[in-house]
Amino acid sequence: MSGGGAGRTSALLATARLALEESLMVLADRRGSDAVLEALRDALTQLAEAVGPGGLTPVSPEGIARVAGGVTSAQELLGGEEEVASRLRSAAQWLREASEILRGSPLMQPSSRGAGAVPGIDEFLASVGVPRAHRIDVPAPKVIAREDDPGRPRLAVRGPGGPSGELAQIQTIARDCFEDLASLGSLRKLYPVEPWVDAAPFEQRLLDTLDALVSLELPLDPEAPALDVVESLFAYATEWTVPDFGRTFALAFTLCCLAPEGAMRWVVLALRRSHPRTYPAFVDAFALGSNPAIGRTIVELCVDEDPAIASVALEAMARRGETDMASAVLLSMRPGSGFNSKAIELAARLPAQAANPLLVRFMASPDPVVGVLSAAALASLGEESGPRHLRKRLQEPRGDDPRDQEARRIALETLCLLGDAGDRSLVAVEAAAVPEMMPWLGWHGHPEHAPLLEEALRRAAVSGAYDEAERLVRALERLGGGQVPHPGKLVPSAFEAELTAWSQALVGRTPLGVPRLRFGAPWTPGAILTELEAAETKQGERPVLTRELTLATGRMAHLDVEGWVAAQRRDIAACRELLAHRG
Repeated sequence: MSGGGAGRTSALLATARLALEESLMVLADRRGSDAVLEALRDALTQLAEAVGPGGLTPVSPEGIARVAGGVTSAQELLGGEEEVASRLRSAAQWLREASEILRGSPLMQPSSRGAGAVPGIDEFLASVGVPRAHRIDVPAPKVIAREDDPGRPRLAVRGPGGPSGELAQIQTIARDCFEDLASLGSLRKLYPVEPWVDAAPFEQRLLDTLDALVSLELPLDPEAPALDVVESLFAYATEWTVPDFGRTFALAFTLCCLAPEGAMRWVVLALRRSHPRTYPAFVDAFALGSNPAIGRTIVELCVDEDPAIASVALEAMARRGETDMASAVLLSMRPGSGFNSKAIELAARLPAQAANPLLVRFMASPDPVVGVLSAAALASLGEESGPRHLRKRLQEPRGDDPRDQEARRIALETLCLLGDAGDRSLVAVEAAAVPEMMPWLGWHGHPEHAPLLEEALRRAAVSGAYDEAERLVRALERLGGGQVPHPGKLVPSAFEAELTAWSQALVGRTPLGVPRLRFGAPWTPGAILTELEAAETKQGERPVLTRELTLATGRMAHLDVEGWVAAQRRDIAACRELLAHRG
């Protein structure tokens, strides 16, 4: 099949799938549509495996034609639903056209695989540090109904019956797994003051629970009853009418850790019908999951008509460190500064020859925030036009417009993280004008900033602003190392004496001509990795460290500070190796 033919067929199947999903969501709320719903679910299951990475998986044109026939039969069962019927007629036509294209392709051979089945069962391997992509059969997807049906079954068990005690035990274990998944999805999230490695024990418990749940689908004795994991999870997640992060996470995360493509159709349909309060659960599931279809699923959702759903996909894509040229271009044409900022983030991960024109265009935006975000992205790609734009923003007269103030804040933070000695006066003047920004001078690290931070700390001590003083203490320690005295813990005379002693010690140990310090030593990119890796580093500091790493390394590495601890350790080690080779 030619590249154009494959692309056309893939587009037809994807468009037909979207039409079927939209029809399924409309009919899910209407009674008397069970036969149509079942037909549509079967069609979606078959299409899930047909639309594969970069094109098509091997699929029978006759099979696609049968799906088209099933869609036509479903359409004929409808009465008085012209809008849905029209959508189904179009879907059937697209499927028939795809089938005809496939018939002319010598590369597309009939698949012996069932629509929702996975060939064979791989050896069951435990998830250690990160989740396995478990291979189990995934049934046709369901849609969360707008109005709960109290009569539907709550836990699905398949098999030849068996002793009631055995069934009850499976159900009890499954229920425990569901509830543990729901709670551990939140427990692994850290407060800013907690050390980042504290998430690891909760994460391994989460993975152990995932493995235990999947094992209920794979009994060693083929005659033993087995749990229908997906159906049962769906029932658990939809028990409550109140939006619940934990239950939503349990459903979405488990599906995102199953290997079949069909599992992602469950997630997409659940996302489209879920309350916005549960959207963060989908972001976590997409970011943490192991299903190989997650990447192309979030690309599909990036251009969703619903801005909130598109934002879920964009956030997940950013956390996974992935990008997509078409999505970046399409987002750049959507109105609203929120989408512009996401398009900038996406574009910055493209190859430089593709990223630079998009970012330069954004930098000329009349919205000052969009302009400085683009400039910061260009700075991360090593383009001097980025820092130049940031400096110009800080050199302009200060205004009262909130967007202007936000733009100046971003510009100051970015220039401090870049740490260019030539910017030391510019950032010092800006920080002095906005006292809450003074701690950022600690990130810039120029030795001349130490006296400014010391004076700010003295003022905070005199006024009793101990929260502000705490931030200034941390900024001084980040710059000069050692232990800076805390004014709230000492009488004024003792505080002044210890601060003076710390200042004199810093002057004595700072080598001449060093333009940037980090904890009292000359700054290097490796210092960022050392702090990111240190077990005592607080979670709240790691997003800033990651921004600094991006600027310092030209985006050579990606780190999701909310991701798996094991994956973060792996990524930090890989970045350290890259830096060593770069010299």
